[in-house]
Amino acid sequence: MPKTASHLINATDLSELVSRYMNEEDASRVYDAFLLAADAHDGVVRKSGEHYIFHPLEVAYTLADLHMDADTICAALLHDVIEDTQYTKADITEKFGDIVADLVDGVTKLAGGEFTSRDEANAASFQKMMAAMTQDFRVVLIKLADRLHNVKTLGVRKPASKRRIAQETLDIHVPLARRMGMNAMRKDLQVNAFKHLFPWRAKVLQEAMDNFISENTDTHQEIIKTITEALYKNNVKGRVFRWHKNIYRLYQRIKNNKNKNQLDSQTEALELRVLVNTSADCYAALGVIHQLYQPKIGKFKDFIATPKGYGFQALQTALLTPQRQLILVQIQSHEMYQIAQYGITAHRRNPDLLNSSDKSQIYLNRWLRQVEEIQQVTGNAAEFMQDMKADLFLSEIYVSTPKGETKVLPKGATPIDFAYSIHTEIGDKCVSAFIDGELSRLNAQIPNGATVKIITKDDATPHSIWLNYVITGKARSSIRNWINKRKSHEFVALGRKILEKSLKKFGLNLDQIDPINMLKTLEALSLDTEDILFSNIAKGNQSSMLVAKRLLDDELLMPIEDEDQMLLIKGTEGLAVHLQECCHPIPNDAIVAQLDEIRGLEVHRTNCPALSHSKALQKKETMSIAWVDDTSNESHFLAPLNVQVQNRVGVLSHITDFLEKMRVNIEDINIAGDSNIKDMYFLLQVKDANHLRQIAESLNNQSHVIDVARLFDKAK
Repeated sequence: MPKTASHLINATDLSELVSRYMNEEDASRVYDAFLLAADAHDGVVRKSGEHYIFHPLEVAYTLADLHMDADTICAALLHDVIEDTQYTKADITEKFGDIVADLVDGVTKLAGGEFTSRDEANAASFQKMMAAMTQDFRVVLIKLADRLHNVKTLGVRKPASKRRIAQETLDIHVPLARRMGMNAMRKDLQVNAFKHLFPWRAKVLQEAMDNFISENTDTHQEIIKTITEALYKNNVKGRVFRWHKNIYRLYQRIKNNKNKNQLDSQTEALELRVLVNTSADCYAALGVIHQLYQPKIGKFKDFIATPKGYGFQALQTALLTPQRQLILVQIQSHEMYQIAQYGITAHRRNPDLLNSSDKSQIYLNRWLRQVEEIQQVTGNAAEFMQDMKADLFLSEIYVSTPKGETKVLPKGATPIDFAYSIHTEIGDKCVSAFIDGELSRLNAQIPNGATVKIITKDDATPHSIWLNYVITGKARSSIRNWINKRKSHEFVALGRKILEKSLKKFGLNLDQIDPINMLKTLEALSLDTEDILFSNIAKGNQSSMLVAKRLLDDELLMPIEDEDQMLLIKGTEGLAVHLQECCHPIPNDAIVAQLDEIRGLEVHRTNCPALSHSKALQKKETMSIAWVDDTSNESHFLAPLNVQVQNRVGVLSHITDFLEKMRVNIEDINIAGDSNIKDMYFLLQVKDANHLRQIAESLNNQSHVIDVARLFDKAK
């Protein structure tokens, strides 16, 4: 049995535990690791006042209680050695081998001096740990055991530090434990984090639970006795016991229940566990219990036939006694119970479960492959952490393909999430979906048990707006990766276009530049490729005029033309050209542009107030641009119109009907004003400024319309 929290684990405790299941050679390696850790941390004292070595001993003991192998226990003892002492990874490799060294390195945080903030350092360390986990899942086991002891010993820290660590535990470590099926550790982490995050609430809830148990002990014992005897009479060998409630989950339930914000000992449910020998016995026990007490309709769940995403299996039902006592019953075989509590490590504590725990390993391997895919396409540690959080907080639903293959997705997943779960290319090219045979929106939430068919087109591409409603890490990272790749190409094209404009002032173009001069320019600017040069120009990191002079091998060269050459745009170039929403420029407008490192070319109308009012915009270099004369362009642009009207019944309907007859699409409407005069704001799809002017003139001739104006036009 594990030691109590008040008892400090010592080397003898650990040696006795590992000797029960390890051979002599492995147990000796564990002791050697302890000696190195004790030497490395010699003289170091924790904030609690105890010697530091007791922390790695506690971590190692937690994992030894799970019967983890010698490499894992050695790494647990040494997990802070690289981070906090003079020992290096090479030292550990020399003494204990590559596996132990890699495990220790995997849980070692990245140096804080490399980062500008704690959040940035934490995200990078998390990404490093998860990358190591994809190679060896034991890295996360060590991290979970480390965090468990840390969160149990937060009492000596300052309140702000306690809350930060406790919240991080609930956000990251609890979901990781759940992903690995280790519900006993998950519960331990939750309860201890909750006690430090909300100590008063935890205390009140624990006292309420103690009172609930005390007040209802006789009733509960009678129910347990009744069920036990009924199982025996029906030849079902089973053990029935009361389950100790998780006060954190109890708190979450009460907090989310608008109709019940406190614990009522009279109506609180009794939670029972029934353990039997086989899956068949689970169903037999369910039948017996349903004969005893009235089942609540719609509350039965069969997680044996359809296990949860991390391998959890059980039958769950809710019952009412004649005295109206609510009972929540979970029925499992002994194997299911062990796997539910210890997940991926269950077979280590009980070798007979080796085949039974295969499902946990299969689910974990599937998830690790997904983590690896996200890692490969995610641009930075912060995005990776955001995507992983999306995947960690799961309340699963089960969705089928038309061929009957089942996919496990988070509750709230959309057809786009489903498409990416099948294959990245399916997600990239999806255009519509059928849910249970009915055409559905791509942002619709898929119901549990639905069958989804994805429709794709070869020329379809992802939309950035999808990021607003997909919830799986796989979908988010894949969409973001596609956008970043496309944006990268468009930045290159934009930068080339800007450089060509500067070269044109000297009567040349890029095709006429001496390749040797290009190589010299790249070398002088410490750039590897022309594409990087073009991209830097588009982002405003390099002056196109200075680059042009370098390419001509004469930085003192003066342009042959005095007048500024206009950069021509269509406005539909894509992700590297942004028509700003502060002024909504459209073709035929007088426009200017500024280069932004992230967004590329930001296009404004020349009379946009933001250009003169925003200090941030004033710092950016402004360049002259113009619309390309393209009569074949069928694109539409967004432009606002302010329509002032007399407040009459039906006036809005009259205007929208009129716009429909003109085949003008309305993107948005806002109305303000008093009881006599209303100001209607319309955001319309138009072809160009001439088209917008025609619409305005036509509207101005309608009855009850007082004035029509485009934003900023009066300021010209």
